[in-house]
Amino acid sequence: MRQTLPLFLFLFFMVIFASGVSAYDGVYGLGTEEQEQWQEQESSIMIAGYQVSPEVLMYNDIGTVTVTVKNMESAKSVNIKDARLLSRDIKVLSDSYFNIGRLGPGESLNLTFTIKAVCPDGIYYLKILVAGEDAQNIRYSIPVTVDSSSLTIGVKDIPEDIFKGERARIELAIGNPRHNTVTAVKIATMEKNVIPSEVFIGALSADETKVASFNFTPQTNGAHILNFVLEFKNGDNYHSTDLSVPLNVTDSKKRAELILTGIEVEPMLGTNAYKITGDINNAGLKEAKSVVMKVGDAEGIEAMNPYKAYFVGLLSPDDFSSFELDVKVGENGTQVSLPLVIEYKDEDGNKFSKTEYISIERHQGTTTSRELPVSMIVLLVVIAIVVIGLIAGV
Repeated sequence: MRQTLPLFLFLFFMVIFASGVSAYDGVYGLGTEEQEQWQEQESSIMIAGYQVSPEVLMYNDIGTVTVTVKNMESAKSVNIKDARLLSRDIKVLSDSYFNIGRLGPGESLNLTFTIKAVCPDGIYYLKILVAGEDAQNIRYSIPVTVDSSSLTIGVKDIPEDIFKGERARIELAIGNPRHNTVTAVKIATMEKNVIPSEVFIGALSADETKVASFNFTPQTNGAHILNFVLEFKNGDNYHSTDLSVPLNVTDSKKRAELILTGIEVEPMLGTNAYKITGDINNAGLKEAKSVVMKVGDAEGIEAMNPYKAYFVGLLSPDDFSSFELDVKVGENGTQVSLPLVIEYKDEDGNKFSKTEYISIERHQGTTTSRELPVSMIVLLVVIAIVVIGLIAGV
């Protein structure tokens, strides 16, 4: 009985000791991440917040991580010795902070580190280590997301048929499939027949889409490829993506078609000048606006007043108008090819120009000091006959 009692007491105290150990482990027997959080709560300083800019990095982007350190004491200051940012995957470009100084009661301090995403897409945890005198050292994990998804650009609307000389409206849709807002979004093109050359959109939020419109006025038929460049900024990092739009341009069957008929060349007596008259007809299916007839540029050709140019104005389909032009021809050669230029605008204000050539025989209207023109001789003969008749009658 005496031997049993000491054994019983020994077992009793062992059970109490084991229970105490279990209770101790229930508080401090935590995982690594939980221990760090527990240390934050027990420390005089803590990480009060952080900010990653841009929120989501693309591959090779440079960004910043700003950490807010706060003194949780209400009556005494804390001396911060140093702060370091560590990562195995994301490159930390900036140096650590040393001898930071004292932080007053309730005060906060922002520490900014520069990082570069040199890793594949994914989520990475950076470690911030802050050491201070009179306070426990703290560690904190900061998640940084790397996603290299670019903005999207595509054709939203384009005419089924595109005609030479007619304006075609092209609408492009720009979308942001990323999880963060991007800025300085713009679409540019170097195509000379596309206006405007650039459309600025600005900021584009996550999952947002905007539309940019361009006008294309082709001057030639056949295959065309319009090239556009989409540029944007993720944080302070520039990115771009390209879009090529293949098009086929044909002649419109509904455009205005101006032709010249009834051309007459009348020489002006005693000079190298000619009066050109005729009709201009609209054989097309659309109106021609601001129609102007004029003499084109050519060697030895000079337009003269009063009809250097002739304004016709509006020509509806199946309509026509007369015109008159005055021109002076040089003395070289017996036959001259005279260019007549027709200029007009369509309903959208696009300008068109076409040139037709007529031939002038210089001997029709040239004279010399030794001979009279045939018309003058005929006129003199008629006058002579009349005079003789009058005299005979007397």
